[in-house]
Amino acid sequence: MIKIKITWKYCLAFYSIIMLYASLHELVHHFSGYFICGDWGVKTFNYFETACEQDSKSLIATYIGPIFSFIMMYLGAHFLRNKSSDYKKHLGFAIIFAQLPLQRMISPFFKMNDEFYATAKLFGDSSFIYWSVIIIIWLICLPPLIKVYRSIENKHKLIWFLFYLVLFPYILWGPIFGILEFLMVEKKFLAQPIIGIGLLFIINEVITIIGYYLTKKYINPYH
Repeated sequence: MIKIKITWKYCLAFYSIIMLYASLHELVHHFSGYFICGDWGVKTFNYFETACEQDSKSLIATYIGPIFSFIMMYLGAHFLRNKSSDYKKHLGFAIIFAQLPLQRMISPFFKMNDEFYATAKLFGDSSFIYWSVIIIIWLICLPPLIKVYRSIENKHKLIWFLFYLVLFPYILWGPIFGILEFLMVEKKFLAQPIIGIGLLFIINEVITIIGYYLTKKYINPYH
């Protein structure tokens, strides 16, 4: 069971975890695109394009990002086992929400997200494809979300669950992520690419990794 307690140190740790997994999701796209196409594509904070974008095989790189996120959700659920340490349970709890599951579940309703884009490209944008993608994503996401809901020990667990699902990760991480994307893409700040990745992204990744290792112990607020 997880007893939630939000402190400023916990917020730093949770932010670092969200930024780490958001950037890893994007890097998985980018590096898999290199191995599939044989050359580097383009990567910003919120956009990637492979070097063989017109070839249907490039869609593999599109799928690999969400596959990574889904695997991490199930890894987080695995950490919530009763025999796990308190630290590991809190880490698993954070990892699940760091994958931004609501975004994965809601975006396909608006014909957005990697999963819908790649599937529609392969099989066409039909009603069958539309609802199939939505149903499959929900079936994948619900088990770890049910697991994480059941793990909450606080009173009003539904409110806590919805707070993490709908609001907390986005207000903690979203504005910074958006500002970084704006600076690099619109203002061309540190936008020079290295292996197809903007320099600002690389600098942020280094800072994020350092921040994660400095703050990860605080993800258990009772340590």
